[in-house]
Amino acid sequence: MVDCWPQRDTPRGDSSHEGEFSKMKTKYRFAIPASLIALFLALSIAAPTALAKYDSYHSALGQLRAARAYIEHPDSGQLHDQEKNALAEIDAAIAEVKSVADDGKSLDNHPSIDSNARWIAKLNKAVEQLNKAHDNVAKEDDTSGARERAVDHIGKARKFVIQAIALEQ
Repeated sequence: MVDCWPQRDTPRGDSSHEGEFSKMKTKYRFAIPASLIALFLALSIAAPTALAKYDSYHSALGQLRAARAYIEHPDSGQLHDQEKNALAEIDAAIAEVKSVADDGKSLDNHPSIDSNARWIAKLNKAVEQLNKAHDNVAKEDDTSGARERAVDHIGKARKFVIQAIALEQ
């Protein structure tokens, strides 16, 4: 039988290439983790600034979805014109905000709503959420014009909900 594997003439560690290999191994041992750390730091610094840029818009989207959830299921089972108009204005405000800062969430992504609450209490909660959304949208620094349009839609929605409350009393 013929041995196909080359035999080393020198004992292990005496090779002239062993020193070069050791230097290269040490070099990569530090270079790879250092580059991974640099990449991680670059991504961790960039990601929060991108998300924080429209933080008020993202909060407003959650508040608009919550206000919508309070309005869309009345005690009587039927929505009156005021509630329908409020929902349309909320949807328009959501569309305006999402045109600048889409959070990727659907209309159904809202906090749970107390289904046992009275209708007037739900409408009052909707007004509270609309007020918070209005404040969050108004303080956002946006030059696209979406902020002004969203504030207008939120104001109209709030007006329709207040009218609905007045009709229920």
